[in-house]
Amino acid sequence: MTTDNTLAVRAALESGADAAETQLALIASNAGDSQLQLVVETLTAAEINVIVADSDMAKPSIAHAFITPAQFLEAFDRLGSRWSRFDQVESAADYLEVQEIVEDFLCPMVLSAEDPKRAKQMLGTLFGHPLGCDAVLFTAIDRKDYQEFLAAPGDHSIIRGTWQELLQSTLEHHPRKYAEIKDLAAAIQEDGEKGILSFVTTFLNEMHEEASKYHGPVGVVSEDFVDI
Repeated sequence: MTTDNTLAVRAALESGADAAETQLALIASNAGDSQLQLVVETLTAAEINVIVADSDMAKPSIAHAFITPAQFLEAFDRLGSRWSRFDQVESAADYLEVQEIVEDFLCPMVLSAEDPKRAKQMLGTLFGHPLGCDAVLFTAIDRKDYQEFLAAPGDHSIIRGTWQELLQSTLEHHPRKYAEIKDLAAAIQEDGEKGILSFVTTFLNEMHEEASKYHGPVGVVSEDFVDI
């Protein structure tokens, strides 16, 4: 049964994320969450990336609650395939769209289940990646009041499902990593806008290079790079 359902999801993926989402919902309705979990766990990271590509905290995928930490880490490793190499970043306008892509990828993975244990586990997995701390900072950098928030998150209201909640969850579950992120932000800020743009350019290009390891067809899903 699991094999048949997995094949059905993979066939649906040929038509895109919406079709796959519909198929996953059908599996949940007909066979229950336990079967859905088994199916999601058989999917490759490339397939996971296609399923969640159009999701965000306002509309998370039904798969989000069942994605394993290993799948999350592998999908994150491929995230840079969604943008081209950045030769030069001159202002926030140049990277705002990608910042939103990263935020919309990370927040549902970590926060959509509203389960503190899962959030801690998924964040721990993210921080096992060399670019994990940079990714969390990237979701926040140069946003309104982000420095003030980093310094004293308890003094600010938190918008659910955003970089703010991601940072708050990091502080709660991984305070040492939060301290690293806070220190990194302070070091970047010493060079003002130049420091921010240098950090952003380096991060985006390093993520793009990570994804290049998987460039090309993988199973039924193509991971061709997308220029934005």
